[in-house]
Amino acid sequence: MITVPNRLGVKFSLKQKPKLQPADILPIFQRWIQEHAVPGMLIDVIDYKHVVEGPGVILVADEADYAYDLGEGQAGLNYIRKRDLPDNLSAALRLSFHHALHAAKALEAEAPGDLIFDYSLAKISFLDRMNYRNQPEVFDAVRAEIAEIVGEIYGAPVEVSRVNDDPRRLFAVRATVSAGNFDLDDIARRLSDIRELA
Repeated sequence: MITVPNRLGVKFSLKQKPKLQPADILPIFQRWIQEHAVPGMLIDVIDYKHVVEGPGVILVADEADYAYDLGEGQAGLNYIRKRDLPDNLSAALRLSFHHALHAAKALEAEAPGDLIFDYSLAKISFLDRMNYRNQPEVFDAVRAEIAEIVGEIYGAPVEVSRVNDDPRRLFAVRATVSAGNFDLDDIARRLSDIRELA
């Protein structure tokens, strides 16, 4: 069994540059706290949008962070589960995909037609430098299992590639649906048995 990382992130990037600016996300996330719009014990909003290609605007929760992330020049919704992950990679990925998908759809609803996420590609970050060094042998050890798990989530074949090969960077992979046919409602149904763990 592959070790579950200390923290696990799933990011969906936007399909195009939106009219909505990162500054416009701040009041949305603040309202989400008041309305409990996404799962978790929502605590605060932190503004990092001044950092070039940085974490953007972060909605901090007790067990996870939701970020309008600007990393690598690609704005998107990044869900980072930082505690209470399940004890196997399959369940941990399903939990993280479930919340990332829920939050991305909620953010799309805030600006219909402007914020449109590309769900055919997910960046999965393993925030655990001890167990997941950014090395080819680590990628080789987990690639097949990640492809299988994410393929089951999408109900379609998935190709997995490394985001970068710089050993100083965090280990992260891109999971791309190779057949362009998938249904978000079907994905949500496949993940419907996920329950909040904390």
